[in-house]
Amino acid sequence: MARGALLAVLTALTFTLWAQSGFAQPADELKTLRKDVDTLKEGQTAIQKDLQEIKGLLRARPTAAPAQEAVVSIDGAPSKGSKTAKVVVVDFTDYQ
Repeated sequence: MARGALLAVLTALTFTLWAQSGFAQPADELKTLRKDVDTLKEGQTAIQKDLQEIKGLLRARPTAAPAQEAVVSIDGAPSKGSKTAKVVVVDFTDYQ
């Protein structure tokens, strides 16, 4: 009877020690994961700061002048379409 009680106590002690060692590793992993998350948050904050700076620079940049109208004569050039068209697309290529 005493032998059975001793065996039960040793079994319970073994399970207790095994469970504690099993919980220690995930706690270390959690600390590592928290550190990684904090590092990622810092990186994200830096990226957001850079984006705000870029937006400010783009807003401060002078706007481009509006496109100017150009009049080009295509009299005598080969063409397709109506001669009275409001818009003419000119394709200039060099076949060398």
